[in-house]
Amino acid sequence: MKIGIIGGTGFYEAEGDEIEVETRYGKVAAFHFVRGGRDVFFIPRHGRKHIPAHMVNYHANVEAMYLMGVEAIIGINTVGSMRKDINVGSIFIPDDFIDLSGRKSTFFDDQAIHIDMSQPFCPVVRKTLLEEAKDAKEGVYVVTNGPRLETKAEIEMMRNFGHVVGMTLSPEVILAREKGICYASICIVSNHAAGMQESLDIEEIKRVHATRKEDLISIVDRCVERIPEHRGCRCRYAPEKGKL
Repeated sequence: MKIGIIGGTGFYEAEGDEIEVETRYGKVAAFHFVRGGRDVFFIPRHGRKHIPAHMVNYHANVEAMYLMGVEAIIGINTVGSMRKDINVGSIFIPDDFIDLSGRKSTFFDDQAIHIDMSQPFCPVVRKTLLEEAKDAKEGVYVVTNGPRLETKAEIEMMRNFGHVVGMTLSPEVILAREKGICYASICIVSNHAAGMQESLDIEEIKRVHATRKEDLISIVDRCVERIPEHRGCRCRYAPEKGKL
């Protein structure tokens, strides 16, 4: 079984051999290594130059995973907390999302495929993450476009229906479902959102990320070894089920 990881620059590049994957949407740099006897493919979401979230080639990244034969993807994301009980430095595993980014979120331009997103994350992969990240918080991830951070008024509005805010979950999660790939996300809470503190310090966000990075990698590594080969979920049938 082949496992994919999509995360920030600097997570797994030193772990394996770099390969280049040609997709319909452009070339993608990936890194291949073995963990627990399984082939793992890591794609740095933002590329070599760490481009901003709204410029990430999400379609190419997910298509590359599909072409490499990946069956399950763990997405690593960084988020801001909109709730006082979700502290900076926490691990957060979303159970749903709201997409306010406005980005194109489909591979299907020439046919009507209506993907079921009532359970947006693979229940098996997500359960494995929760079992390994025992103190993780759960809730709704609100996706914004960026690259700017949100205003206090926006956070006040989004707090009514979400728990954390970030820029990279969508369309990644949707595109994975369209390819029939199991997908779940694990997040580092790097800051409190606007209005919950006097100002947002980018250097502090970097420090929190660096402090929790190794803990998160350890969790993901254990999950890679534990994700069942036969999962019994319905993720891979989603494209066929969505046809009119």
